[in-house]
Amino acid sequence: MTRTPIWRAGALALTCLVVACGPSDAPSGPTDAPSASCNGDAECDDGNPCTDDACTEGTCASTPNTATCDDGNPCTTGDACAAGACVGGANDCACADTGDCAPFDDGDLCNGTLVCDDDQLCSVDPATVVACASDACSTATCAPATGTCSRVETCCADDDDNDGDGQRDCDDADCAADAACESGCPALAPVEDAPLPVQAATNQTATTTVDGFTDDYVFNQAGDIKLGARRDWGGAIVFYGMAGSSPGLNTTNSIDGADTGREVQIALYDPDRWYQNCAWDASCDAVPSPTECPQEMTYLGWNPVQGGNRCNKGSGYEDVDLGGGAIEVTTQPLFWNPHWDRMDCNSSSCNNPAVNTRKSDVEVTQRARFVRSNVVELSYDVRNLSSIAHRSAAHEFPTVYTAFGRMGTPDLHRLFDSNQQQVAIDQVTSPGSSFRYRNFASPGGWVAFQNTNLDYGVGLYYESGMANFQAWQSGDPKFNNFRGLFSFPIPANATVRARSYLILGSLATIAAEAQWLSSHLPAFGSLDVPAAEATVSGTVSVQGWALDNKGVSAVHLIIDGGAPIALSYGASRPDVCLVWPGYPRCNTNNVGYGGSFPASAVSSAECGSVLEVRVTDSDGNQRIIARKRVYRAP
Repeated sequence: MTRTPIWRAGALALTCLVVACGPSDAPSGPTDAPSASCNGDAECDDGNPCTDDACTEGTCASTPNTATCDDGNPCTTGDACAAGACVGGANDCACADTGDCAPFDDGDLCNGTLVCDDDQLCSVDPATVVACASDACSTATCAPATGTCSRVETCCADDDDNDGDGQRDCDDADCAADAACESGCPALAPVEDAPLPVQAATNQTATTTVDGFTDDYVFNQAGDIKLGARRDWGGAIVFYGMAGSSPGLNTTNSIDGADTGREVQIALYDPDRWYQNCAWDASCDAVPSPTECPQEMTYLGWNPVQGGNRCNKGSGYEDVDLGGGAIEVTTQPLFWNPHWDRMDCNSSSCNNPAVNTRKSDVEVTQRARFVRSNVVELSYDVRNLSSIAHRSAAHEFPTVYTAFGRMGTPDLHRLFDSNQQQVAIDQVTSPGSSFRYRNFASPGGWVAFQNTNLDYGVGLYYESGMANFQAWQSGDPKFNNFRGLFSFPIPANATVRARSYLILGSLATIAAEAQWLSSHLPAFGSLDVPAAEATVSGTVSVQGWALDNKGVSAVHLIIDGGAPIALSYGASRPDVCLVWPGYPRCNTNNVGYGGSFPASAVSSAECGSVLEVRVTDSDGNQRIIARKRVYRAP
């Protein structure tokens, strides 16, 4: 029996042979919340000029009105509200082509740009309308001159940078007048667990709704490269390329993005639950073959897939956050095969509305943010929501499907390893099959697909130092993909985390950026003991952990900026390596550090002392990985 799910790549592409490959008809996200409680009419404003909002007996209610309004199209007159929406009046701008509409444009980049429609009238292209997402802790507005979103923080005591300007709570000017910031000890500068800073916390983000999909984009600091994630498909990456002249997709896209199975996404496996007919009792690792079903994609077993399932139903999303110069999407992915745990080989799940959008028992949070002009950090948190533990398997964490010339995009078909040597994808899965794969080593931790001239493509670098990879290719249906052979268990009711980096550009550029990452990524970790705000006495124990892409060479404790105190590194911390698998020394779990200091070193002043942990890695990079305030006991 084949233990590795080698049909995974073919499975995703084969979807197009049996179901429509058009837009997913899965729900795009949560529906509107019930009417909120209120104390006055001002609390009920929903921002829609076409509704009258009022607080009645403590409950908000919105009633459609017939007020005059502005539909955003400068060519229409007599715009008026109807059924809660602004409806444009007569259109006075005739055109022969889109160029004729430029003189009528109002210059407001938030409203979108005008195009010549099928009626030879100038109308707003919905793909160019910028939507800025506000939330309970920030208010977002769009600047008409630039079409960019900015946010104002409104929550000042939640230890979060709600408006994405790099300042949290009382350090943010937005919170200067908040009661939570009136007095007290100075706030400590936060320490992110990610080793690299975001390129700019104020990076532009934008949201488009086109062809039934809602996509969020984040731009690099220069504004010339962008990355897009699709809410309908669990936040899977559907675009990485040049920004272009308007929001949305364009032909520079390096990502396939054809359906719910072909983008940049994660997929999870369990060796005891590979296939239907044996997954139900976790007997799939038995010999001889325990399943009577064909060992192919239709009958895969336990297999949560970020984008969606084999029925081309998208996973949707639970939450989206566009703050901090990043796109963060949380989803509960669908099972690839909704019938995965049946005892028989029934394959009719796609025709059964009761199961064909069946959610899995994991939750995935993906954060995408630029850390260099053409490098995007992808971080993943996978939370097992069940009490079932899954043994170690080679997961797609993530897989990158690259463009192949569809709709004018580049044909990125040449695969290269970290030695910049082309890798032949020539191992056939079975006689007569068009699917080919190759398992190969790439010791530098990265691989890339390129076009014929090697001047454009996309690469992926794994922060943990991944060296073993797998790639797939097919001519009919056409696709290219690669992923690290990233093996780890998923314990019951636990979280597993990982980071990787998408790199855009020529082969030479990707190689240079990957080398920069390899040599410049500093360590990250935690100070577990003493606890934050602890009162200490006697001899104070210090414990924590640190990880690095190459390895840790030294750990020091610094009290109030004083002389460093050496801590020992190499303590057993298997708990850490279950959460962050694959890093150096995780094969022995010796990633903890420890030591002690006298409580007399802590200031007796009202605000106590600040403890910092500084880690030096084997490349000489130094970074403060943790910062806490403690107090001396009387």
